[in-house]
Amino acid sequence: MSGVSRRDLFRVFARPLRPKPAPTPRPDSSRVAIIQGRHCVAIAQGCRDCLTQCPVPGALVLDAGLPIVVQETCTGCTVCQQVCPAPVNAVLLIPRR
Repeated sequence: MSGVSRRDLFRVFARPLRPKPAPTPRPDSSRVAIIQGRHCVAIAQGCRDCLTQCPVPGALVLDAGLPIVVQETCTGCTVCQQVCPAPVNAVLLIPRR
């Protein structure tokens, strides 16, 4: 035997799971996010994940049901790209002009 009782084994599974830590924004002033409208599910399904999770106030605005990135405000932190639920990620990070 391995020395582990059934009770000990099930006690491990009964522990509450720790929530996954929130992604920490990594500001990269050399990049800016853009939203590809053809992949974004905001118009069809009402998704607002990138808007609600963005740590920079005013970096994303809603225009005609589609999130738009304000390039002057965006820090390139990649949070919007990480939380995008679209089958093909609708958020691209491109070099800032």
